[in-house]
Amino acid sequence: MSSHSKSRGLGSGPVQNFFTIALRSSWRWLAMLMLLVSAAAHLPVVGPGLADAAYVGVLFIMLILADFVLIVALWIRDSPATWVLTATITGLALLAYVLSRTVGLPQSSDYIGDWVSVPGLASIASEAVVCTVALVVLATHFANARRLGQVGPASR
Repeated sequence: MSSHSKSRGLGSGPVQNFFTIALRSSWRWLAMLMLLVSAAAHLPVVGPGLADAAYVGVLFIMLILADFVLIVALWIRDSPATWVLTATITGLALLAYVLSRTVGLPQSSDYIGDWVSVPGLASIASEAVVCTVALVVLATHFANARRLGQVGPASR
């Protein structure tokens, strides 16, 4: 059987690499620190969030837990999949912040127009840094992989 007739299994190739390779980006330390800042910034608003609209407090708790999971994931193996998840979660947190300050969230209008609260500024700044870092790391990785012929039509 020639090497060309062997089918690539699930355990090989670009898809597996997306989940398993560690990029070892030096930017992960900044991302991990900013995720810690994001988690800390959300701690004081969990109680008021639960009192205002229970789902808001639950979302704050879920974001804090997600921040810690991402910190551990980036520390253990900063794979492209981990960076995509990091960009997605922090991007969604930024979107929720903007929506809560503009049109408001269902059953929660207390934050409309409150653009300068300390926890809010700390969270939006840290999440913006993390999201930007994640996108830069991903763009750099995929540009390098494409240049080396590891992704795209040339890799098939």
